[in-house]
Amino acid sequence: MQELYEKLGLFYIGHDVDKATQSPTDDLTLLKNKNFTTHAAIIGMTGSGKTGLGIGLIEEAAIDNIPSIVIDPKGDMGNLLLTDPTFDSTSFEPWVRDEA
Repeated sequence: MQELYEKLGLFYIGHDVDKATQSPTDDLTLLKNKNFTTHAAIIGMTGSGKTGLGIGLIEEAAIDNIPSIVIDPKGDMGNLLLTDPTFDSTSFEPWVRDEA
């Protein structure tokens, strides 16, 4: 099933929830990736799942080659850095001062 919605350009957000029982159903919550073309903000109370949602959206965007700029003042997203196996730290040397 996952391969299907990845090919369709859909973001997998999670499973729908039955309103009466508050239990997850087998139905998927999917959003069209084309709806994420400009800006977004995730706002909510402490513990409401903002970071989890953000992680999911960033991962789905990366899968679909959609660039993301993430402003994360608390540093929650730092562990999510996707590493490139060909990464070479010397590529940053032109932008780093000698005394650093």
